[in-house]
Amino acid sequence: MNRDVDLERFAEARRQVRVLTSGVFGMRGDAELSQIVEEAARAARFPYAAVSIVDQSRLWLAVAYGFDPREFTRPDSFCDAAIQVPGFTPLCVSDAWLEPRFKFAPAVIEMNVRAYYAAPLVTSDGFALGTLCLLDQRPRTVDPGTLRLLTSLANDACAVIDREPNAVAHAQYAIAEISTRIRFAIAERDDAMVALLDEELRRLEAKLTPHWDKDVSASRSP
Repeated sequence: MNRDVDLERFAEARRQVRVLTSGVFGMRGDAELSQIVEEAARAARFPYAAVSIVDQSRLWLAVAYGFDPREFTRPDSFCDAAIQVPGFTPLCVSDAWLEPRFKFAPAVIEMNVRAYYAAPLVTSDGFALGTLCLLDQRPRTVDPGTLRLLTSLANDACAVIDREPNAVAHAQYAIAEISTRIRFAIAERDDAMVALLDEELRRLEAKLTPHWDKDVSASRSP
């Protein structure tokens, strides 16, 4: 396998593990995230906004403004492209119909989205979990001030997601999912991926051991 492709694949695997261990999967409908999304939509005067999380093969909306949260397939999606922009700068699409790579994006097909603006949710250790995005069914542009605000609010949203209690509360889900992916890698005889995922699993378990010990001690207290 080409070394650059290999490095890219492992980087994406680490990003996916970071999504799992962030605790975000327990935050559907979270009040703080909902407030941030509403603030972004109202400030930019967009009818729709969302916190979108990019998982292995799908993206799902933790919270949404102006429409019901839903899931989209990851291939060809706006949010998949947004987390890959160099330097984690905002992705700006003023009219998806005029950009061949987005003409068949899931949000275009399912929601008739034309305009899309997103800032990635970047963790303190440099992983993009997803985006804070603005959407409209008509073409439009936004000014630099709006993009700065969107980036600032995306940072706020990521700080809410990345709180340690969230990760601790949903650690069992993350461990189970990483273990499943290890089994798939073993079945595919992908030793390098097995080693990578096992390393991440051990790191997560080591990080959480003090919390679990504390919980056990508390349960034994008279």
